Amino acid sequence: MKGFLITISTFLSGFLLYFAWTGFVEEELKITEHRGRIVNKIRSEQVIDFGTAMTVKPQYKVVLSTGETLNVPFPVYQKLNKGEFTILLKQNDRIINP
Repeated sequence: MKGFLITISTFLSGFLLYFAWTGFVEEELKITEHRGRIVNKIRSEQVIDFGTAMTVKPQYKVVLSTGETLNVPFPVYQKLNKGEFTILLKQNDRIINP
C-alpha cells in the first residue's frame, strides 16, 4: 500500500509540475500587439527618492489613436513620429517596434 501511494504521489506531482510549467512558458511567450497612429509623444521626468538622495528618471510615453498610452524605451520613442501608423509589440513589460 505504501508503494502504491508513493507511485501515485510521484505521478500526481509530475502532472501538476508539468501544467504549472506549461502555464509559465505560455505567459513568458505571450506577445501583445498594439496598432495605431501616434497621436502624441510625452516625455516626463519621475523623481525617485532614496531617502538621502533624489534621482530624476526620464519616462517616455506614446499615445496611440486607439486611446492607449504606452511606456516605451528611449530608442522606440526616438524612432516614432507623430501621425505615422505603427505596430508595437509588448512582451513582459518590454516594448519593441519591429
